[in-house]
Amino acid sequence: MSALRPTPFHLRTAERNARNAWVERNGFTLARDYGDAEAEALAARFSVVMADISWRWRVMLEGTGAPDAVARLFTKDARRLPAGSAVKALWLNDAAAVRGAGLLARLGDARFLLAAAAPDRDWIFDAAARFDVRADDSISAQGGVALIGPFAGQVLRVAGLDPALEPLAFRTDDWRGLSVTLSRWGEHGGYEVWCEAEDAPIVWDRLFKAGAASGIRTAGLAAMDLLDLERGVARPGRDYRPASDGHGAVPHPASLSLERLIDETHLDFNGRAAWLATRAKVGTSLKGLVFDSEIPAPHSAVMKGGRVVGRTFSSVYSPALRRAIALAQLDERAHAPGPSLFVTLPMDAEAPFERHANVHVQDLPFLPNPDPILP
Repeated sequence: MSALRPTPFHLRTAERNARNAWVERNGFTLARDYGDAEAEALAARFSVVMADISWRWRVMLEGTGAPDAVARLFTKDARRLPAGSAVKALWLNDAAAVRGAGLLARLGDARFLLAAAAPDRDWIFDAAARFDVRADDSISAQGGVALIGPFAGQVLRVAGLDPALEPLAFRTDDWRGLSVTLSRWGEHGGYEVWCEAEDAPIVWDRLFKAGAASGIRTAGLAAMDLLDLERGVARPGRDYRPASDGHGAVPHPASLSLERLIDETHLDFNGRAAWLATRAKVGTSLKGLVFDSEIPAPHSAVMKGGRVVGRTFSSVYSPALRRAIALAQLDERAHAPGPSLFVTLPMDAEAPFERHANVHVQDLPFLPNPDPILP
């Protein structure tokens, strides 16, 4: 087992993590929360939060064969992208099961960046080698922070960075002697600032100082996961197990409601034939569940009468909705008339007995992104 690594922002996050609450993701040590994850998530809706996202896996793909390699690997054709733009896509195995989901950015004619919530190093590196493309994920050692909330743009402006950037776009700036990349790749309508590891403390301090008048606060991984769920974002590893070999048939894109990340006009991506052959046969989809309870029930069976009609993924208490919510994979029987859906709530010391909560199906997202970024 490899040792856990601190992120480039660890010194700063440790100063604010008074309760010493740490968790691991992708081999990095991250603050779970800074005292109150629910308050941190609410702050992202009403002011602005800053979160360490250095744990995201990033890999460079470079070489004359890179355009053809990414066309083969991903479900959207990045050969059509102009430099300086990006697209969100999947990569599938031969049976059309989801191995991963991420963002593909074009940096130049033959240079691309993949950013994803979970690594798939062997598959991506092997595919790159087949096209004589150099794959390098040492860029994952760089630091990254997200700014989320209606005052995110204002924080950047006060800090001396121009927030004028369209969603999915990015650019590299000289920021008072530091080279940083500003992007809008996240699911929550904010910004990301990427920097060299040695510059991370300076980047953190500049942004936090610039956000003082806007009430900026730090957000840990628990708050970011909560925002993901409210937005209806399922993550590999956290919510579902991605396909781990070349031939497994699950999870299918349709079962995770991820077909929006597939371009039907893209003819070259791996797994396309299997996807076309199976897409109409998938009887499950990703939905939201709102509980008649404040108690979450992660990774639990969803029942209708005496039958299992689905399962929950991550489940949390949403302070914005004042209810427990869950992402859930439901089959067609869940939507038929009949008894109400329910889940079994986890036992604890105060309730050491079986108890149920009715749940209601909701299309995703539960909530829109935070209000538009203010001028």
